[in-house]
Amino acid sequence: MQLIEHAPHFWELYQDDQQLYLAIAVDMSSVVSCWELVLTQQQIQNYWQQGCDSIHHLAKTIIDAVYRGDFSYLEQHQVSEEVKAAIQNAFLHWRAQNH
Repeated sequence: MQLIEHAPHFWELYQDDQQLYLAIAVDMSSVVSCWELVLTQQQIQNYWQQGCDSIHHLAKTIIDAVYRGDFSYLEQHQVSEEVKAAIQNAFLHWRAQNH
């Protein structure tokens, strides 16, 4: 697992083999919730074709839905605890290498 793209304080994109994962921070004014999500094959294809813009648009779409009270996407695409731990370890490794 490795961090391959990020928008500071907004989202991070991780890759493990051919699978991509999105870690996203949702600021609800009084609290920031962080979610780790598995991307669909279509979203992965969009990323390889369009780059970061596709991830930025996806993150904005997710956050807009959350602000409307719709958490269904977040709930349906959550990663396992094992993947969540791998994402956290990849972030710590990336941070150690870049700071």
